[in-house]
Amino acid sequence: MSNTASTNPSIQYAANLYNVREVTLHGTADLSFWQAVLDAEELLPYHENGKAVLLLSAIDAKWRGFKFKEFVIAVGVCNTEDGTSLDGYYLPHAFNSSKLLAFSERVFFKTPYFQGNIRLQNRIPAFIKLQDRAEVLLHAEMSMPDRSPIVEYLEWRGPIFLPNKRGKFFAILSGEAEIYPFSSEVDTFDIKPSADHKIFQQLIESNFTGSVWVLRSKSRHAKSKTYNRDFDI
Repeated sequence: MSNTASTNPSIQYAANLYNVREVTLHGTADLSFWQAVLDAEELLPYHENGKAVLLLSAIDAKWRGFKFKEFVIAVGVCNTEDGTSLDGYYLPHAFNSSKLLAFSERVFFKTPYFQGNIRLQNRIPAFIKLQDRAEVLLHAEMSMPDRSPIVEYLEWRGPIFLPNKRGKFFAILSGEAEIYPFSSEVDTFDIKPSADHKIFQQLIESNFTGSVWVLRSKSRHAKSKTYNRDFDI
């Protein structure tokens, strides 16, 4: 499905970014918690070993000469109840370093973007830091690894679903990646509840735990316009 989506001529890509710097922390959380959230969205969770699968990703990119940073939180979804295939993502919350771009995302693409101060470093020791005004909402940082990374080309293509059934867009995420295990003993992962951004309380309540870090220096991020949920290819 995802390969078809990315090559179908009816898909209009509104942005196609190259040489994107990226730090992504993949992790797991309580399946029952996210099952209930996704049920309200008429979506089914993708899961591994009885856990929902999430990613927290920060990028540093340039679009038409305009530099910006993004931070997104996404939950894996599946087309079938068995939850065995990663067929897309649900995007409950996201941030952009530009107030203008965050506003444009909400108005023109119906996406749940807010303005935030985002810092990232995609070399060792890699980190992601997100602030809303002076308040640090998330700080995730690698310790110095004791082994060499797995290096491989990773590519994902498929739909990303928006909250409140507002629609979906299609994305391409690809590039050579350095993959390191997340260590709960020595790596840092701190999040703070926020009255303005309930996603952080949801991460706490669902017991989000990191599993692997993925670092990319020259990745490609493509994003389509937003389609209705019932749009099919």
